[in-house]
Amino acid sequence: MFGLVVSFLIALLWYWVKGISDNLKDARKERDALLGRLHNVENLYQTKADAKDNRMEILNLLREIKADLKEVSQKIERKADK
Repeated sequence: MFGLVVSFLIALLWYWVKGISDNLKDARKERDALLGRLHNVENLYQTKADAKDNRMEILNLLREIKADLKEVSQKIERKADK
């Protein structure tokens, strides 16, 4: 009888340890997936320097457009004055 109880307790202990092991494997898989997603974010995220460069390029292009519009406006005014 004692041997049966010990065998049953060992089986329960083994089942409990196997459950913990399975949960640990699942946690490792989730961690690896999260690390992969984090790596993608690091690769795709725009840095402050890149954002500043892009903003400056856009501002320069807008200044050129503004200057061109001012020039066209002046030409139209000169033609209207004639």
